[in-house]
Amino acid sequence: MEQSDRRRFIRTAALAAGGGLAGWTRIGSAGLFAQGQLPGVPDEILNPVEVNGADAVPVMGSLPGQKRMYVLPNEAGEYHRIGSQVMKRVARPADTGDVYELATFSGNTGSRVPRHTHLSSHAAVLVMRGEIVFELGGERWTMMRGDFANLPPGTPHGWTMGSDGAQLALFSMNHRVGAAFTAMGEPQPGAQLPAGAVADVPAAALARAAAAGDFQLVPDQPSTAAPLRVTNKALPLTPGAYVLGDGGGERFGGNTFLARNANTTGQFLFIITEGGPGGGVGAHFHARHFENFFGLDGETLGWAYGKAVPLRMGDYFQAPPRNLHGFRLNQAYNRFAAFLTPGIFENFFVMMGGRGRGGDGGRGGAPASGRGDDGGRGRGAFAGGAADMFRTLQMSGRGPDGYPLDVHGPTLPLPPQDPIWTRQAAAALSDRAAFLAHAQAICGIPVSREITPDLRRALALKPRPEDFI
Repeated sequence: MEQSDRRRFIRTAALAAGGGLAGWTRIGSAGLFAQGQLPGVPDEILNPVEVNGADAVPVMGSLPGQKRMYVLPNEAGEYHRIGSQVMKRVARPADTGDVYELATFSGNTGSRVPRHTHLSSHAAVLVMRGEIVFELGGERWTMMRGDFANLPPGTPHGWTMGSDGAQLALFSMNHRVGAAFTAMGEPQPGAQLPAGAVADVPAAALARAAAAGDFQLVPDQPSTAAPLRVTNKALPLTPGAYVLGDGGGERFGGNTFLARNANTTGQFLFIITEGGPGGGVGAHFHARHFENFFGLDGETLGWAYGKAVPLRMGDYFQAPPRNLHGFRLNQAYNRFAAFLTPGIFENFFVMMGGRGRGGDGGRGGAPASGRGDDGGRGRGAFAGGAADMFRTLQMSGRGPDGYPLDVHGPTLPLPPQDPIWTRQAAAALSDRAAFLAHAQAICGIPVSREITPDLRRALALKPRPEDFI
């Protein structure tokens, strides 16, 4: 679309959206709008364009060493031995532009990382397999696959592996947590766990960690009480440390929040997406936030600028801002974790106030009416079904930064890609109808946010945490 046409579209859609651009609807169709100007709004927001050419081609199978789209299979990464555990770095500061990090920690029964805190880094933990005794703020919890912990800066925590081969994933903001753990350990060539007796992390290694990054030891609090199995399913309304049991959180259809902006001060969103075959979103990009996928169950077919890549347990896919990506769920039950930073895309999942059921007894457990704050009249909905889906979604509301929702369809010719994304709408009317229905739902047409029969069938196939011990 030409620049003037894009500006004209945003001007018209903003007016139609009933205030989707904060305060701008009061200007009307004359004055600044007539001149095609929106004062104070960066051009990259008014006219976002995806990365293209060589810079857009994803790095496949290895860490890129620069802020690029990349796909990292479960067996790849950068490995370090830390005491009797092995850390695998999945996303390093060099790979994310210092925005965030992701690492996994694996170990056998009894191996531990001592109680510590990160003073300036907000972190989150997702258990991948096995049983882990996790200490959080003076409480000891037994955590299993799918359990989650939110760790604001300054939260004392530590963990001990409760079964052989247990593993957790640690997401942390900025670039200083990984530096601490790297200084604490020693590089090793692969994922093999140390043999022999369990050994604690040496005191000298802990001192190196404190000097190199955001890691501060906290004195242990001895306790004779047995750790408690995590059963909490309710997502708190405010910031603070908490644990969630598998299936907990706040659900909107097939997406369940484990952390929202209120829990992370807007730094990131943590979402579990699950469902049966066929669901997904075609090629699109976000101009202002990362969207990353971490495989858990089934197979998610990731689309990375023309490359269709299956994502299974432990596989990782990073889509930085302005990089074209998409996904499709393949098997009878599929689940992946999504880490979005910053959290400006939250309203996409909760647009028009249609709160769904909690993950399993979580916040928002009452059935939703599906009607939003406009009574379900379709604010920003399609006009005759002709509008572009992604532009309609974009203009259906605004993010917490005050700008339109950060989602965009391709503005440049698409690269050669898998046929499921190249079919024309006329050749796949059922697909087009599904996309239109999805866009209309997001934009306010009355819908139910209950778990659908298809989703219920998929959830019935969800594996049990104890199957991974």
